[in-house]
Amino acid sequence: MPAKQVTVKAPATSANLGPGFDVFGIALEEPSDKVTLTSVSQGIRIQISGIGARTISLTPDKNTAGLVAKRMLSDFNLKTGLLIHVEKGIFPGKGLGSSAASAAAVAFGMNAMFNLGLNNKQLISYAAKGEVASAGSEHADNVSAAICGNFVLIRSYHPLEIVNLECPKDLELAVAMPKIITPPNKTEKARSVIPKLVPLEKHVYNLGKAAAMITGFAIGDVNLIGESMIDEIVEPARASLIPGYAKVKENALKAGALGVTISGAGPSMIAIVNKNTGDSAKIALAMQEGFRTAGLDSHAFATRPGRGACLLEMKP
Repeated sequence: MPAKQVTVKAPATSANLGPGFDVFGIALEEPSDKVTLTSVSQGIRIQISGIGARTISLTPDKNTAGLVAKRMLSDFNLKTGLLIHVEKGIFPGKGLGSSAASAAAVAFGMNAMFNLGLNNKQLISYAAKGEVASAGSEHADNVSAAICGNFVLIRSYHPLEIVNLECPKDLELAVAMPKIITPPNKTEKARSVIPKLVPLEKHVYNLGKAAAMITGFAIGDVNLIGESMIDEIVEPARASLIPGYAKVKENALKAGALGVTISGAGPSMIAIVNKNTGDSAKIALAMQEGFRTAGLDSHAFATRPGRGACLLEMKP
């Protein structure tokens, strides 16, 4: 018998991590979204509360959570409606996987609610369909991290193949999120500035950094991970979209960060920290000061890699 109601927690995520555009993702311990799915007689209704709630569409076809629910109800011929309540803990449009968390939570929650028996790869495929509402296309880096937790890399999109690696215990993260208004099409804008043709030497450079970063996760070397957080292709094109970008990066490195980059499509920035040699809270404040030099207030915080979506409550 399907459950009447489930509540799921899904984490914020950061995609790309420098050289891994549309391929790398990492789950953050904090912040997170909480999504409650309740069976109703028919239709899909969406309620949103919490951070940035007023900026998010309640129309199912324009909402990541709604798109996932609609597709799964149809594919599994589920004769029910759904009330989706999203309690936002992740500020939308800041490059921390807000839309992905809601999509991942719905996929994970419906799997539990209706006992569908889906594995992580299938859940990621459904959650990625929700990203069309926010990014204009299906992409799996954020939703993979939101479902699997820790570090993920997309080995292939067609067919979808995911590699999930544990993060070293000494790895911490510093994040600074500038308080600027981001347009609804922010991700599409950030994608539009990416060069369509890439010089071979830059491709080789990024490939080396990406390979080194994966090796760092595989062998548990935080320093190798952070020092490989360099991108010569996408980040330079997006840097001009973020006021204070250069100063934030400079401040983070001076304060002890191993590497710092744009989180996803931005405008948030994220740094890798080895807790044995750096103070992630102090680095976050240094990044905040970097934004301040550009006249921007920001919310800065320290966190760690986190687990994937998890079930908080199920009511029969």
